Amino acid sequence: DTRVPKGRHERPAGERAAAADAAPAGNVAAPAAPAAPRTISPEQRLAMIDKLGATPGAPVWFATVPNNPEAATFQKALQSVFEEAGWQVKGNGSISFPMKPGIFVFAADEEPPDYLSSVNDALEAAGLTVTSGRGYREFVRQKKEEKPDWVGLELGPDDTYVIAVGRAG
Repeated sequence: DTRVPKGRHERPAGERAAAADAAPAGNVAAPAAPAAPRTISPEQRLAMIDKLGATPGAPVWFATVPNNPEAATFQKALQSVFEEAGWQVKGNGSISFPMKPGIFVFAADEEPPDYLSSVNDALEAAGLTVTSGRGYREFVRQKKEEKPDWVGLELGPDDTYVIAVGRAG
């Protein structure tokens, strides 16, 4: 399920195409500016800690795109909030494939543990856009069965989920 902060709306693809067709000829858009570094404000931090405080001592796993200082810095900021809320960081892996920008929460099983709802609630309370999915361990197994050289984010045997931090988008 995809979570979008309040006030942020995206037009359907057909409307985007119609709007592009309506643009005056010769009006060339400037290249997109690099995304601003992500931060966690004091207000976001408090909102997250409030939600995470419901399940102190719960485990959290992270994975981050390598060679991206912004993603690494943002992941550390997220991790510090979880630690302050009393969560136990069980791992911080590296993502070894090209990943879309954003924050992703991949649950290992179709029925994730109850504490995962605190993770989603915390990220939502901070107004962060998150893409999440369930059954990721089975998805990886199927992909590798279909294509043995498929590369994706692999969960460890005890990992119940992972927060994957991609580049800013």
